[in-house]
Amino acid sequence: MMGKRQLILPLGVYPPLTLEGYYPVPNAEALCAVQNLLGGERRNPSLYLHGSSGAGKSHLLQGAAAAVPGWVPYIDCKEVTTPFGTATIAEAFASLAAAPLLCLDNIDAWAGQRDKEIFCFDLYNERMRIQKPTLFASRQAPQIANWVLPDWASRVTACLQYVLHLPNDAERRVVLQEMAQRRGLRMGEDVARYLLRHHLRDLGALDRLLNRLDTRSWECQRELTIPFVRLCLAEGRPS
Repeated sequence: MMGKRQLILPLGVYPPLTLEGYYPVPNAEALCAVQNLLGGERRNPSLYLHGSSGAGKSHLLQGAAAAVPGWVPYIDCKEVTTPFGTATIAEAFASLAAAPLLCLDNIDAWAGQRDKEIFCFDLYNERMRIQKPTLFASRQAPQIANWVLPDWASRVTACLQYVLHLPNDAERRVVLQEMAQRRGLRMGEDVARYLLRHHLRDLGALDRLLNRLDTRSWECQRELTIPFVRLCLAEGRPS
């Protein structure tokens, strides 16, 4: 049986991302802005997050969608060719306009597609009129996206904007150790440094690796030491 609340587009299985599970370093200000948006503390009900891949934009949008009661649409514009699905344009517009929160990820993927920009422009205006919050995200700032509709470009660039940054080495090490601590794992700085030197530095990939290490640590009744981590990394490599 499907849950009462779900992400509508694109179809597929998503990890259970939450705002509580978002590691704020170094983007605490953006996290606070999202929380304020959901809490009703806003002069502008539209928020635009942008930054490089791996900075946590999708996590914040999906976490925000999970935090709001009711049906909350999350759309990854990069993965869909139309925001309408099987519904008519009028049906989709009415549904998305009335949602308590709308999350449009990778919105710049629709830049240059006039029909989608017109749809977004009309949707944005209606949600502004009824003061419903909207969260946008993309890799680049809205000012430099290749919009073809000047009115839409003007609207979207008027959103409150936050740049999301990738953590530096020291910040990434702090986040990695906090990830381990939340799983009940004790990770010393030597192990954290080893992982950051010998594994992908993307936080999502590190999070998945920690799931593996957590399972293997439990199975083997071993603490996270460099030899044990080295063994686990070797197990995950193709022969």
